[in-house]
Amino acid sequence: MAQGNKKLGPAKKSAGQKKKKHLTKSKKVTKGRKEYSAKGRKANAAKEKAATTKAINVKNETAVSARAVGAGDRFFLTDLTDKGKKKLNEMERERNKKEDRATKLSDKLRDQLRKLGRDV
Repeated sequence: MAQGNKKLGPAKKSAGQKKKKHLTKSKKVTKGRKEYSAKGRKANAAKEKAATTKAINVKNETAVSARAVGAGDRFFLTDLTDKGKKKLNEMERERNKKEDRATKLSDKLRDQLRKLGRDV
């Protein structure tokens, strides 16, 4: 047994012990929003939505393919894009008509007075 009053401290660490150990990090995302998969009611709703979308896509695909086969020799993607653009323009015109009719307060008041039977 060692004699004397000197107390032994902890053993000195070797260079290998002093090196920072590379710990295995978990594979979680550390930056940005944390995403978790939905459970329960929300998961069922998402599955139903996906199934509905798939059914609609199948229906649209069959309609387009039937038109393509029935059209005969001429069927191009530009035909579809032209029809789509025309439909969008038509819908935009309808929306703008509704919005432009009563945008100002005075126009709204005039419309209400006309409905009551008073001419302005």
